[in-house]
Order: sequence, then structure tokens, then C-alpha cells
Amino acid sequence: MQKDNDKGFALLEILGGLVVISLLMPLFWSYIEDYLNEMRNQSAAFHADAYNTAARTYIADNNARLHSGTLPATFTADELIRKGYLKGLNRSPFGQSYTTGIRRNTSTGRLEALTCSTGGENIKDDALRSIASLLPGLGGFIGKNGTATGVFGGWTDKPGDYGLSCNGGHIAIVMMGDDLQESDRLYRFQVPGRPELNQMNTAINMGGNNLNNAGNVNGQSATLKGDVTSENGWLITKNDKGWKNITYGGGFTMTDSQWIRAVGGKGIITSGEIKGGKVSGGTVRSDGRLSTGEYLQLDKTAVANTKCSPDGLVGRDSKGAIL
Repeated sequence: MQKDNDKGFALLEILGGLVVISLLMPLFWSYIEDYLNEMRNQSAAFHADAYNTAARTYIADNNARLHSGTLPATFTADELIRKGYLKGLNRSPFGQSYTTGIRRNTSTGRLEALTCSTGGENIKDDALRSIASLLPGLGGFIGKNGTATGVFGGWTDKPGDYGLSCNGGHIAIVMMGDDLQESDRLYRFQVPGRPELNQMNTAINMGGNNLNNAGNVNGQSATLKGDVTSENGWLITKNDKGWKNITYGGGFTMTDSQWIRAVGGKGIITSGEIKGGKVSGGTVRSDGRLSTGEYLQLDKTAVANTKCSPDGLVGRDSKGAIL
């Protein structure tokens, strides 16, 4: 009889354990479900932030083009993937993709953007708030009335102002400030009121490549190792400067409106001719024959039978006779 009693107590213990387990199972599964939902929310927040980072870079890189174009303007995740800003992150754990709208702030003139998730399954309100709180920056969600609302009501915005139509149950992220205005690239287009975007802050090394089709080139000085060629223009200088050979110190300059002067008092040598309406100077010497097409004018007079030096001089007396 004692053995039968022991068996009865063991059976009661087993039944009691099963009852306890059955009571705890719903709580256990609730914890598991909450954990899995939180992991899904974290993954959705990471996914949305990855897209938004790519969108921010795209806007900064194309700031000038967007400024000069028609706003509001929109783009999608597929467009960022095609242009190399995003690598295959077009669907979130909730099956949602993304679209971004851009507008110009009427007060500052700067760009602002709003990202909304699209498609997929509608996310429940508690999950939306969880995802929005996990997003860096100005994360939020689309409410049932279609308004974008920041986490804890930190901000509100109208998707229509950005050219968007967003539905409830979806994520929203607003972007503004310096991150959207420019990247560290030199802009190819002019941005009104932002000349610094077309300004270099360091030297450019062309690596031996050409600079073609330039208009006017303005600067302080130019140092070249080859020729300077002008097909249809002049070499123009201003003030009292001209051309100078730095090795030997010679060249040409003008210091008044009449004379071209040799720099440093240098002489001029040519195997060709020098022509002019009038040639003036101190001493004229010819190593060959000296000839004239008209007459030789001797201004100074000499006196016959007086000494002259050196021998071989030709002159005239006061009456014009040759001496």
C-alpha cells in the first residue's frame, strides 16, 4: 500500500509541474514575441537610416542642380541604387521602400528634405514610435491623417509640401541644415548666393593633363615650361612692364607713349634689316659699306689746314667744300 501512495504523490507532482508550465508558457511566449518585434524594429530603423544617409549624400552632391531646377522634386530608393548611392537596400523588414521629397525653405533659401517609407505592410503605432525613437536625427512616422510627426511630437510637417503623398503606418525622417547644402566637392554649377561652392581652397594638380576650352583665365602669375602661343591675339602688358629675359636681364618695355626701350640698356642684334622713318643715336658704325639713297648731310664745319683726329675723317668747310 505504501508504494501505491508514493505513485500517487509523484503523479500529483507531475501534474502540478505541468500546470505551472502551462501557466508560464503564455508569459514566456510574450517575452519571445516582444524580443523578436524589437529586433525587427531595430532592423527597420537601421535600414531606414542607411537609406537616409545615402539620400543625404545624393542631395549634397547634387545641391547646385537641385537649386537651379524645379522644386519640390522627388527621388526613390531605386534611383539611388541605379546611381551607386545605395547597395540593394530597397526593402525593409516590413517590405517597405522609400521616397524622398525636396523643397526650398522660403526664409533661408536652403534645401530641406522629407523621407517617407512606402508600400509593404502598415506598421502598428507602437512599433512606429519604437522605430522613430531608434532613428538618429529627426525620426518620425506618418499618422493616420497623413501628417509627418516626429518622435514624442518633436516636429510635424506636411508631405505635400515636399511633393510627396505618404500613408499612415509608415516611417518619416526630415532632413535639414548644413548636411544637405554642400559636399566637399567643387560644384560644376553655379548656386545663386553661394559663390564659395565654386571656389577651390587648395592647389589643383592636373597630373600632366590639359585644361581645354577655357574662357578668360585670371590670376596673379603664370609659370610655364613650354611655349606661350596666341593664334589671333596679342601679348598685352600694362603700365611700364613688357617682355623680359630673366636669365640675361634683357627685354623690351615702354615707360612713355613714344618709345620702346631695351631693358637694362641692352643692344639689339639682327642678321636682317632695321628700318624706320628716322634713326637717331650717338655713334653710328657700319662694318660694311655705308650708303645713302639721297645725300649725306654734314652739319659740323671744319677749317682747312687744321689738325683733326683721328686721321681719315671727312668734313666740310663753312662754304660746303669737302675737306
